[in-house]
Amino acid sequence: MTETLTTYLTTFLLSVMPVSEIRGSMIYGLSQVDQTLLNILKIYGISIIGNFLPVPFILIAFRPLIKWLKRTKLLGRFARWLENRTHRKAGDISRKSAGAAAVAIYVFVSIPFPTTGAWTGSMIAGLLDMRAKYALPAVLLGIMTSGAIMTLLVTGVLNLGAFGQWLMK
Repeated sequence: MTETLTTYLTTFLLSVMPVSEIRGSMIYGLSQVDQTLLNILKIYGISIIGNFLPVPFILIAFRPLIKWLKRTKLLGRFARWLENRTHRKAGDISRKSAGAAAVAIYVFVSIPFPTTGAWTGSMIAGLLDMRAKYALPAVLLGIMTSGAIMTLLVTGVLNLGAFGQWLMK
């Protein structure tokens, strides 16, 4: 029992951390338990909750943090560069339609690659001044999609091993 509790706690902590997020927590959690439907759903749920937990705080705090950093000598130049780069990359999508920006954030967060998770998506939403009513559901759905993709990959439903072996021939 304590072994399972330790697995769940570690899975939760991995999902909260900005580097591993849901990708790392799903890999760890699913590798530590029997892959029954109930265990898979538990790991999935714990990972989603843990990964979503910091999102509202990032949305609230990141924009004021950037404004403050822009006034400092040490990091002001970096903060202005980051803000300008984000607006330049986002183009007109954030100014024209909040719904389109939310879809873009969803797609960005849902791709399970490094640096495309909830932390970065929330920071982008903060830099674009997205309202929480658009940003929070977009990030949550992105986390859920990324978790589902990782579940399919880890459990072997999406068996990319055969494709990889085919490429090596």
